[in-house]
Amino acid sequence: MNRQGSLFKERGSFIVESVWLWPILIMLTLGVVQMGFLYNAKATMNNATFQAARAGSIAHADKGTMEKRLADAMAPLYLKDSNISDLVIRRAALYAAIRLPAAPIGQIDIISPTKKIYKEFERTQYYLDGRRRERRIRQMPNDNLNVRSASEKIVKASSGNVSINLQDANLLKIRGHWCYEMIVPFVNYLIYQTYASLPGAKNPHWGACRARSLINGSYYLPISATSVVRMQTPIRW
Repeated sequence: MNRQGSLFKERGSFIVESVWLWPILIMLTLGVVQMGFLYNAKATMNNATFQAARAGSIAHADKGTMEKRLADAMAPLYLKDSNISDLVIRRAALYAAIRLPAAPIGQIDIISPTKKIYKEFERTQYYLDGRRRERRIRQMPNDNLNVRSASEKIVKASSGNVSINLQDANLLKIRGHWCYEMIVPFVNYLIYQTYASLPGAKNPHWGACRARSLINGSYYLPISATSVVRMQTPIRW
């Protein structure tokens, strides 16, 4: 009888342990799956931000051009079919989502050069338009940087005075932000609420991601990436 009683106790304890263990294992498995999706999204974001910087370097650091390239490069993350028509539709939809004033899905911040740095180095120069006519325009010199003066100028910035020359001012540094929609059930809610409850400084794009979460009833997490390239065209702001 004692042996049978101990067997019943062991079976009972196993059932109790299973009740606690299986939900934990399921949540851990779902968490691993979601982390895999997040890693893929971050890798895609790194590449997209670099492509956006490259696009800006040949488009006079135009922010709209960079945001469009960011949307184009993030589109494969949302593809369900490998046909070209789906890709075109996704790109158009994402670019439209970037331009939403209240809750943009993505954003490009130009870290350097700032407007003040640009004002210090801008000059009136001539360029040829499509009709082969010379036109005057205000821009930051970008040609023959190896023989131009490397003297530094002191520029006021939010963090203090910055000493910079023309060559360094022609380095375009951007930071791309994106609202990634977490799709794994249960875990997406836990990650979102955990991030929302953090007391420290959050991602600068968190406000937009939170607004998208409220509007769409989904859970968005901000991901960011930084890229630096040398300008191939003069900056015109």
